[in-house]
Amino acid sequence: MRWTSDLMTGNAVVDGEHKRLIALIDELELVGNGPEGREIEVALDELTDYVFVHFQMEEKLMRREHYPAGGIVAHLAEHRQLDQETQKLVLQYQDGTLNTVQPIVNFLYEWFRHHIAQVDRAMAEYIRDNHPQS
Repeated sequence: MRWTSDLMTGNAVVDGEHKRLIALIDELELVGNGPEGREIEVALDELTDYVFVHFQMEEKLMRREHYPAGGIVAHLAEHRQLDQETQKLVLQYQDGTLNTVQPIVNFLYEWFRHHIAQVDRAMAEYIRDNHPQS
């Protein structure tokens, strides 16, 4: 997945973290297409750890900027959905049900493409429009 302008939210911190997330997904795909081994587990761990950190940042940002409560609830529900689905796919890979990480990569690319373009962009626009100093 390439970083393109349609993924930009306009918030430098959020966009920077999204670029890093996409790079980590790309790395997982790269090592997933190579010989199996510890590199895949390391890439999965690094990616899932960073997703957690990123989600924490977004959640703090929404609260700090007084994002509407309904928006926070919906946004957090999407974060939980990603966590649950990713955990399910990682477990399927680890137990051998999936013999490649490509389904994980595909899911993450699609999920983030939608989430960034729709949900995160709405959050960033709200912050820009209501708190221009942020």
